[in-house]
Amino acid sequence: MIDQIRHLQSREPFETFALELANGRIIQIHDRHEVATAAGTHGYAVVGVLYETGTFEIINVSQIVSVSVGLHQKVKTELAARRAEVEERYGVSER
Repeated sequence: MIDQIRHLQSREPFETFALELANGRIIQIHDRHEVATAAGTHGYAVVGVLYETGTFEIINVSQIVSVSVGLHQKVKTELAARRAEVEERYGVSER
């Protein structure tokens, strides 16, 4: 898993990728500098994620169930639902 993340982080050109955690959370990585990897102690690899707010999170790689390129399908679905809600609320018609 850590090798997949490092590979995606180093790709040229960089492409957004998603980390899906065991608890169902999806973390979208939009910039290679938002994520860091480390071997960790006692053989446990960890991933650090830096958020726009300046906060960060350390995730044990064993908690990552999948890594995918692009926007995760769950995120796409949530964005489509939000857009539909806004369009309905403000009376925006389709283009």
